[in-house]
Amino acid sequence: MSLPLVVRAQNGGEIRLFRHGVASGDPLPDRVILWTRVTPPPTRSATGPIQVRWQLADDERLASVVASGTTEASAARDFTVKVDAGGLRPGQTYYYAFDAGGEQSPVARTRTLPAQADRVRLATVSCANYATGYFNVYRCLANRDELDAIVHLGDYIYEFANGVYGDASEIGRVPLGDGEAATLDQYRARYAAYRSDPDLQAVHARHPFVTVWDDHESANNAWAGGSESHTAAKGSWPVRQMEAYRAYLEWMPIRESSDAGIHLYRGFRIGTLADLVMLDTRALRDKQATSTDTAMLADPARSILGRTQESWLFDQLRTSQRGGTTWRLLGQQVVFAPVTPPGVPVLQVDAWDGYPAARGRVLDFFSAEKISNVVVLTGDIHSSWASDIPRDQIFGYQAATGAGSLAVEIVTPAISSPPLFSIQGVRERVPLLRLAAPHVKYLDGDHRGYVLLDITHDRVTADWYHVSTVTQRTDRETRSARYVCERGGNRLVTG
Repeated sequence: MSLPLVVRAQNGGEIRLFRHGVASGDPLPDRVILWTRVTPPPTRSATGPIQVRWQLADDERLASVVASGTTEASAARDFTVKVDAGGLRPGQTYYYAFDAGGEQSPVARTRTLPAQADRVRLATVSCANYATGYFNVYRCLANRDELDAIVHLGDYIYEFANGVYGDASEIGRVPLGDGEAATLDQYRARYAAYRSDPDLQAVHARHPFVTVWDDHESANNAWAGGSESHTAAKGSWPVRQMEAYRAYLEWMPIRESSDAGIHLYRGFRIGTLADLVMLDTRALRDKQATSTDTAMLADPARSILGRTQESWLFDQLRTSQRGGTTWRLLGQQVVFAPVTPPGVPVLQVDAWDGYPAARGRVLDFFSAEKISNVVVLTGDIHSSWASDIPRDQIFGYQAATGAGSLAVEIVTPAISSPPLFSIQGVRERVPLLRLAAPHVKYLDGDHRGYVLLDITHDRVTADWYHVSTVTQRTDRETRSARYVCERGGNRLVTG
């Protein structure tokens, strides 16, 4: 069923209080996060709380209510509201809405994860730049009924000032404001601008999201102690990073950790079919090396996950494998598979190629613990990739049979950000990459889109869907590629 282009109030009237739509996320078999924001009326004090009622029902008319309650929207959380609605049945579709001040929000759909399943369907997305194009990918996904959840792998917003990485006014987009987002109020305003988009509202109203951030939710090429674009003139990096994190938690339908500091890594169990492990390869990492700093690149102590998260990942993988779960899905941000030819300076120091010791520890763990059926889900690079993951792409790997591959990687293209091949000189490097990296089975750097994952106990099937344009609104899409990982194969073949 296709949704209308503009999500409107339940009575068909103008939306005054719920201008940023509704959303759901972090589904579990018995609960799901419900989210909205109440825009304070201009005649009302901006500091007083607003009473908000929520309902969750079995039907779209909200006649059969299974859970309900009241909460408050306050200035302390930018008038955003999150409810962890529990006591639900596994693998069920529900409908929910909020009301406040005599107005009801749009009625939206969500779904709990199954407690046991023989099949689940997920979509992966990343990199939605408001200034460079319309969110047609979100519209295409809003038109789908069959998804259990959407996995957003980061760059939900971009912090750049308008005109730095695209100009919203050139395609008639609502202006984002002139400045870069670097403070709590500026990050909040950026989310508000993005959430005004009807296609983004529509996809949130149709499917639950599982999200994690990348760098542009804080600053370009961020790491634990700074960012490529952050300067002292923009204030303290620890303050900026924590304010970016606070705004992210406020505006995303994510279940929040009680731990101090930044903690976005978490796991989702889908019966014995799959464990979805969401990783943060951005906020806890060591600083990026330069491409020619061989000593720093070889430093065995450097980490892209941080020591605590890396240990947690190993525990999750070990428990999943020993517990008999079929698949392990790792949702993370930057390209994991090796793509730098031997003897050449590292091409992507911001990706796992720039942290070879950290990647080596993960792959050694796969081997030592006999961890199999791992599918790495990646965003960030604005292109579509399908790759085997060998310990060494030259020695010990056979491209024809996949022998030597320990896992596979599925990279989703951008939603609207400029494609990889729009960067001067990148397309010309592809022939060398294909020679030096035979484990890369598929690479498209020209299109935006998403990946649809169909997961059964026997196989994971990945379909790449590309949209025709982002400079005008459309829901036209084309399936461009299909690759399959068979259970126990640890390699990709064309489907």
